[in-house]
Amino acid sequence: MLDFESALARALGRVGVIPKAAAATIQSKCDAKLFSMETLAQEAALAGNLAIPMVKQLTALVAKADEKAGGFVHWGATSQDAIDTGTVLQLRDALDLMDQALLKLCDAIARICETHKSTLMVGRTWLQQGPPVTLGLKAAGWLAAVERHRERMGGGHRGGVGGGLGSGTGGGGLRSRRREAGLAEERIGGVVDVDVPPPG
Repeated sequence: MLDFESALARALGRVGVIPKAAAATIQSKCDAKLFSMETLAQEAALAGNLAIPMVKQLTALVAKADEKAGGFVHWGATSQDAIDTGTVLQLRDALDLMDQALLKLCDAIARICETHKSTLMVGRTWLQQGPPVTLGLKAAGWLAAVERHRERMGGGHRGGVGGGLGSGTGGGGLRSRRREAGLAEERIGGVVDVDVPPPG
């Protein structure tokens, strides 16, 4: 929420809605280290949300440095604006961390595909032994599923990598990974992926 307040002040100062000096003072006080977390917790329970006591503390900090600037804190915004935007900013950061972890997982699985592209193993169908497959092919199915989950989370697009099943590790996505592993580029035949809806 402090990132929201800082951005709000910066934007309002840029377009001349509030004085640039006031915007700079507000931005300088949007630092979590300056706030009493204990007071925030206590007052949030009474206020019904965290934004109200946060704005109160921010206003006091700003007014202490510049009394006039204190009147421009949270200018034109609502508590819901601060809460919703703050939540989305946290989700963005969390998704970036999750995407980094999934990229590492994709790299690890891709290495299994490459190492075991010719390693035979027992195929399974309905808990019974089926025709033999390779471990590389089986791992390619895992890789395809993880790549699809990355796409659903917006992975790659936040990093500027477009295209289907894009990967930010320079591999060009699932097709190039399969190509590098010596596997077929088309979808793995005969494998039912529970996260992929049926055609038609």
